[in-house]
Amino acid sequence: MTDKAVPFKRSLLVNLTVVVATLGLALLAISLVVSDRTVKRLSGVLTDQVIATTDAQVMRFFEPIFSAIEIAAKQATDGDFEEFPIDRLDNYFEPVIERMPQISSIMYAHANGDEYMLLQSQGNWQSRLSRPESHGNQQAVREWRDPTDTRSQAVRTIDYDARTRPWFQGALQRLEDLGPDAPLRDRIHWTVPYRFFTTNEPGMTASLAFRMHSGTIAILGFDVLLADISRFTSQLHVGNNGKVFVVRGDPVHPDELVIVGLPADERFDTQEAMLEFILSSPGEFGGPVASLVQSAMAASEAASGGAVQFPYEDEDWWGEITKSELRTSDAIWVGSVVPERELLASLPNTRLIVIVVTALVLLLAVYRAMRLARRYSEPVEELTERGSRMQRLNFEPVAPVDSDIAEIRHLSATLERMRSALHSYTASREDLRIAGMIHEQNLPRAVPAPPGLRIDVWHQPSEELGGECYDAIAGAGASTADGSDEPVTLGLFDFPGTGLAAAIGGSQLRSEFRAAAAAGTNLVDIAERLERFVVGEQPGLSPLRACLLTIHPDRRIEFLSLGWDDIVFRGAEGAQRIGPAGGPVGLTSEPITSTPRDLRLASGDCLVIASDGILDAIDASRQRFGIDGLVRAVTASDGDAVSGRVRKALASYAGGMRGDRTLVVIDAHD
Repeated sequence: MTDKAVPFKRSLLVNLTVVVATLGLALLAISLVVSDRTVKRLSGVLTDQVIATTDAQVMRFFEPIFSAIEIAAKQATDGDFEEFPIDRLDNYFEPVIERMPQISSIMYAHANGDEYMLLQSQGNWQSRLSRPESHGNQQAVREWRDPTDTRSQAVRTIDYDARTRPWFQGALQRLEDLGPDAPLRDRIHWTVPYRFFTTNEPGMTASLAFRMHSGTIAILGFDVLLADISRFTSQLHVGNNGKVFVVRGDPVHPDELVIVGLPADERFDTQEAMLEFILSSPGEFGGPVASLVQSAMAASEAASGGAVQFPYEDEDWWGEITKSELRTSDAIWVGSVVPERELLASLPNTRLIVIVVTALVLLLAVYRAMRLARRYSEPVEELTERGSRMQRLNFEPVAPVDSDIAEIRHLSATLERMRSALHSYTASREDLRIAGMIHEQNLPRAVPAPPGLRIDVWHQPSEELGGECYDAIAGAGASTADGSDEPVTLGLFDFPGTGLAAAIGGSQLRSEFRAAAAAGTNLVDIAERLERFVVGEQPGLSPLRACLLTIHPDRRIEFLSLGWDDIVFRGAEGAQRIGPAGGPVGLTSEPITSTPRDLRLASGDCLVIASDGILDAIDASRQRFGIDGLVRAVTASDGDAVSGRVRKALASYAGGMRGDRTLVVIDAHD
C-alpha cells in the first residue's frame, strides 16, 4: 500500500485554515455560553431587586399582625377579656382594625367554644357573642357604623361553632406541639388561605392559643385579607412584560400552590375580577407564571432561589422564586418572570461579531499561508530529499541548504551531522557484525565431558563484543560431546579490547591454546606458552586473565587461576570459595610461579566458575553481585539446576543490564 504524500503548501494552508476555523467555532461556543450565563445573571439581578422589594412589602403587610396579636394575647392573659365584656372588647379591637385595614375581623374564644368576634365591612361594624354549649345557635349581635351610635343588641340564629374552624383547631394543635413556654410568635398558626365564613373574601387567619393566669385556654384569631397583597403585586413589572407574584405552599409540590399575590394581568379590569383569581392555582391562572411553576419549580435550582429558563408561547423566559423572610406556619414564596428577549435587548450581538471576525481572520490566514508556503516549501523539500538520501544509505556530502530562516539553516546543519554520524555508525555496526561472526565461529560447538561429569557452559557476549571467550579440547585434540576416557582441557579467557579487534585476538588466542593443549603439556606449561604468546606476539591481549582446568576421567579436576576471581565449590559441607592462585599473564616474561590446585568431585558435588561480567553486575543501588551473590545462588540451587539458578538470580539482580558473561558449571552424577 502506497501513502499519498500531501504537498507542504497544501498542508500548511489546510492546517492554518482548520486552526482558525476551530478557534472561531470555539469563540462562538464560548460566546453562547457566556451569553446564557450573562442572561441568567441579568435575570437574577433584575428579579432579585423586584423580589426583595416585594418581600419587604409582604413583611410590612404581615409584621403588624404579629405585633398586634402578641399584644392582645398579653392583655387577655391577665384576664381582662375572660368574662367576654362586649363593650371592653369592642373598644379594644375596633382601633386595631382601623389601624390595619388588611384585618377584616378579630376573634377571641375559649377552649369550650365561647367566642367573641368583631367584623368591619365597607364601613359597617358588627360584633357578636356565641356560646354554643349554653345558647346553641343563638348569638348576641350588635351593629353600628359610627362609634357614637347606640349599640343595640339583638339575638340571631347562626349555624356556627368556633371549635370547628381551622384557625381554632390549628392554634390548639400548635400549642400542644410547641408547649406553653415557646415564644408567642413561634406559636402563631397561619391557616391555609381560604374564603372567610362571614364575608366570603379570600384571606388567611393568624391564630394564637395561650393559657391565661386563671388556667383557661384562650384563642385569638385575626382574619387577614389577601386583596391588598394582590393590589400591590399587580402594579409591579420586571422590564416591560415581566411579572411579580406571591404564592403560598411548597414549590416541590406545585399542585398544592395557591396564588396569594396576583401578578399584573389585563383581566383585572375591576376589583371583583381580581378577587376571583386570588387563591387560584398557578395552573388555573395560566400564563408564564403557570409555565414557570409547572416546568421548573420542581428543579432544585428553582427551589433554592436561582434563576431558571423555561418556554412559554414559543419563546424563552427566565424566572425565579424565593422563599420569603416572613415567618409563618406555611411557606410564602415570592416569584418573578421576564422574557429573555428583553434581557438580550441590552446585550451586544456577540455571536454575529464572532462570526464576522472569524471570517476575516480566516481570509487573512489563507493569504498568509500561501506566502509562507512559498517561502518554506523549497528548502523543506530539499531537506526532505536529503533525508531520503540518508534512508537509501547514500552518505555522500552535499552543500548546505540556502535559506534566510534560522531554523532551516540549523536543520540543514543537523542533517549534515546526522549524515556523518550515521555513516560512522553504519561502518561500526558492520564491523560488529563481522566481529560477531568471527567470535561465534571461535566458540566450541560442544564441550566434551568425561563419564560421570556434566559440563554446562553459558556464554553471552555484550553488544560491543568484549574480549571474553572460552575453549575446550579432549585428549590430543579429539573434541566430542559424547564423553571420553581422556582428560579434557578447558580454558576461560578475559583480555582487553572490543569489537573486531577482540574477535581477532580471541581467534588467535584460541589457536594458541588448542596447540598447547593438544601437545599434552600440563597447565603450567600451557600458561607459560600463553604468556610468551601475549608478550611476544600479541601485546594487545595483555593483561590476559585466564582460568585453566584439566578434567580427568576419575572426576579429579586440576585448575590454575591466573588473575581470575574466586571460584565456588559446592560439596557435602555446602558451598565455599576457592581463591585465585596467581596473577594475570602478559605483564612480564618471567616463568609462571603459580602451581595448579586440584579437587575430586563426589556425586552431587559441583564446581562453578564465573567471569567478571557476572560478578561485576550491579543492581539499582550500584551494589555488585559479587562472589557472595554467586555463593548464595549456588547454595539455593539443587544438583543439575545450578546454571539456571545462577542465571535467574543474575537476571533478578541486574535487571536488563548486559555485558560479556561466561558461566561454567561442572557437576558429578552417578
